[in-house]
Amino acid sequence: MNVRRWTPFTFIAPDRYVDRDDRWDAFDLEAWSASEYDWTQDRWNGIRDFAKKPGECVDAGRGDCEDYALVALSWAFAHDRDGLGIGFCWDLPWPWPRHVIAFDDERVYSSGEIHEGSVEEWEADSKYAYVLKRSVTDPA
Repeated sequence: MNVRRWTPFTFIAPDRYVDRDDRWDAFDLEAWSASEYDWTQDRWNGIRDFAKKPGECVDAGRGDCEDYALVALSWAFAHDRDGLGIGFCWDLPWPWPRHVIAFDDERVYSSGEIHEGSVEEWEADSKYAYVLKRSVTDPA
């Protein structure tokens, strides 16, 4: 357990958690999402939850929502997608976010599902009351 990878920190400083390794240039996010990724919920979802490094999630073939979001953001950076961000999603009456998504100007990446459209469109079709969004920038 690495305290620096506590899930809320991925919202506070998302740029620190996106992997900029060369592996993402050749990585096929759509194929991996459709055939290899297995969503698994942490036992203490949202409270005692620690994000895997994107490469660890891919190598294991499984992870929870923030793990997938960080993989999607790593891929999106390597492919020069515009409007990148991370979103924490609330399902009321829970007092903490119950889901994490990644997004860009054209898509939302949610636990193995890639949705064409905006975060607002995705949110309207979801069970979540609202999405708190944060932009992700390239520090390089």
